Amino acid sequence: MQINRDHLQTETYYSGPVNWALFFGSVFFFVINLFASVSIFPSYSLAIGSSPFLAGFQNTAFSVTAVMLRFFFGPIMDRQGPRPLMLLGVFAFATTPLLLMLSPTYPMLLAARIYQSIGLSVYLPGISTLAAEMAPRDKIGTYLGASRIFLNLGLLAGPSAALFVIGEFNYNSWFIIKTITCVISFLLLYAVNTPDISHRAHQVAGSLSQIKKALTEKQIYPVIGGIVLYSFTYSAVVSFAAVHIESASPNSQAPYFFIVMGIAGVAGCLGAGALSDLLSRQKLVWPLLVTLSAGAIAFSFIYHSPALIIISAVILGLGIQGSSLVFAAWLIDLSKPELRATTISLQENSIDIMFALGALVFGLAAQGPGLGSAFLTVGIVTIAVTLPLARISGKIISGRNQ
Repeated sequence: MQINRDHLQTETYYSGPVNWALFFGSVFFFVINLFASVSIFPSYSLAIGSSPFLAGFQNTAFSVTAVMLRFFFGPIMDRQGPRPLMLLGVFAFATTPLLLMLSPTYPMLLAARIYQSIGLSVYLPGISTLAAEMAPRDKIGTYLGASRIFLNLGLLAGPSAALFVIGEFNYNSWFIIKTITCVISFLLLYAVNTPDISHRAHQVAGSLSQIKKALTEKQIYPVIGGIVLYSFTYSAVVSFAAVHIESASPNSQAPYFFIVMGIAGVAGCLGAGALSDLLSRQKLVWPLLVTLSAGAIAFSFIYHSPALIIISAVILGLGIQGSSLVFAAWLIDLSKPELRATTISLQENSIDIMFALGALVFGLAAQGPGLGSAFLTVGIVTIAVTLPLARISGKIISGRNQ
């Protein structure tokens, strides 16, 4: 009987163009602040007197706290729907800059980043979960691709705009703009018409039980493994690309790297979403992961040629965003509707753990062997691990189909 009610819900709910525009607008204004925060707060931390290690540590604290919160919030999103907690997350992002304006010290920065992690813990899994709830069943990859376009536009606009504002004015000016754009994101999301999921609320157990149920699906493990690989490189690029570029080529403009990578990511999402609906997710995602590896290797050699800054930005944009999208669509395919947010939260936790580890490792690398060597190592290791992961996923799928 419950299956029939789920089917009825899918048939009766329809999200029109205006509703999608409101949703995508909220996503855009949130993620410009997310990516700007990850990129700018290390330099802000240095500006207020911290060491390079502490500059990376505040990003680590941000990610680790989000991971812990997500184990609790994921099942709640399955039970109540993602939007209420997403609104809470945007509120946390909107009020964080006010704390830093009151007290521009490292202890306040660390406390503010821990508070801000509420937004990271709920909004990113909420994007995929809500998009999957709103999209037609056979077009989930396409609509996830559309949402990832706005993620990439945020990556394109966020760090570069923040760098411009800070360069022309100061950090407080960026904090004010950050608060205003988060308020816009909040209002747009509040206006989105979301599907009613109350018909399946009784299916959702406690947080621990939900996580255990999600982990019983063995097919998700190679997918999570691939997510770990791309997100470690993603963390390094977002957190330390500007530092690496300025060190390798002081006369270069780091914002151009993020602009080009964002444009390439948009192009990747335009094709990857629709292709993943038509083709096997498995056949598409592993080559994209190898593409990401090639981008990391190319980025490690920018000391030798400034042209590699733009070339690697294109490759990294395609590889990171294309693989991210297809992995997310694949997890949604494998998850039950009542476990969707919990499963996506496992994905986001994997990403955030790697973001925390990546920021820490590359912060240490900046004081040791150098960022170029670190990016080269990551690219080589990713290629080496991708091939066995692809074989394992193929064996699991073949065994399940027999």
